Amino acid sequence: MKNELVDTHCHINFFKNAGDIALECEKRKVHTIYVTTLPSQFDETFKYVKSLKYIYPSLGFHCLESDYNLVKEKRLFLKHVNNTKFIGEIGLDFSRRAVKSKEEQIELFEFVLKNINTNESILNIHSSSAEDEVLDMLVKYNVKKAIFHWYSGKIGTLNKILDCGYYFSINESMCKSKKGQNIISKLPKNSVLVETDAPFIDVLPYENFNVYYYLSELWNLKIDDVFNTVSNNFNNLQNEKLDLFSYA
Repeated sequence: MKNELVDTHCHINFFKNAGDIALECEKRKVHTIYVTTLPSQFDETFKYVKSLKYIYPSLGFHCLESDYNLVKEKRLFLKHVNNTKFIGEIGLDFSRRAVKSKEEQIELFEFVLKNINTNESILNIHSSSAEDEVLDMLVKYNVKKAIFHWYSGKIGTLNKILDCGYYFSINESMCKSKKGQNIISKLPKNSVLVETDAPFIDVLPYENFNVYYYLSELWNLKIDDVFNTVSNNFNNLQNEKLDLFSYA
């Protein structure tokens, strides 16, 4: 994977030219986790991307999608849960825009956690204003592998997440904000992955070099070494057998 880009959080289906984006990632060997926000999105696109080597279809059930037909969506989740080890985007959002649906979100997150292989599944986590609650539930269900996407919580919680062996995916917007820069500075090199969250951030997976250059300066490493570090982290996430550490 030397010098190959990694994008661990990209909403390919939200692009108007989604098929072209996926094929370009494949052509350029960009290892891309294709997150979805509903099982029906996965159901519609899985057959088109399952044969691609560099696209990793991820079965999502976003916490802010509770207005959809949950009976149908849960059925589709169970239908596909064994078709991929990548699960996401999932999690909780207790920010002002969403806290009213707190109980429904928790029920949905528990449904997901109860029905996945918590030893092998790789979870792509949304945790806005709910970082502690998300972490508590991951520990409760003994989840071994998780990526905290666009983390914006407390440093104390960040350290507990690290103690559990989980990863963080950082993006261009984080590199440009003081809060994001502070979070990134607290991350050990072996816990860092790179994402675009495209198209919500205006950068394409195969053009996402700015984050790598930012890390090169922060870590005082040659750019090739940054590529290798992120690639190795992505390999380790997929291959390692993690022991979940407890935290106080």
